Amino acid sequence: MSLDLTVEDSLMLEQHRLERLRSFFADSLSQCFLHLDQGNTLTIHCAEPWIVDQLLSELNQLRWYVWVVVGAQRLSICFAQEEIHRTSTRPKSSKKSQRIASA
Repeated sequence: MSLDLTVEDSLMLEQHRLERLRSFFADSLSQCFLHLDQGNTLTIHCAEPWIVDQLLSELNQLRWYVWVVVGAQRLSICFAQEEIHRTSTRPKSSKKSQRIASA
C-alpha cells in the first residue's frame, strides 16, 4: 500500500485546511475567497471593506492560525483587487532573546 499523496489527495487536503481556517473566523472568512499559491502565500480576497477591518483587528491571531492550520508562510489581505496588507505568518526570530544574550 503506497503512502504517497496523489495530486487529488493534496488538493483535497488543502481544501480541508482552508475550510478549517474558515471555521475559526466564520463571521469574516465565510464571505471571502481564499487562495494558497505555489509560493506558499495565502491570499484572502474580501467581499466587503468591513471584513478587511475585522481581519486587520484580529491580525495576530489570524497570522498564527494561517501558519498552524494552513502552513502558509505569508498572508495577503485584498479588497477590490488591491492588496491591503501583506505580512509573514511566522513570528520573526526573537530579538528579545538576542538582546538578553548580548546584554
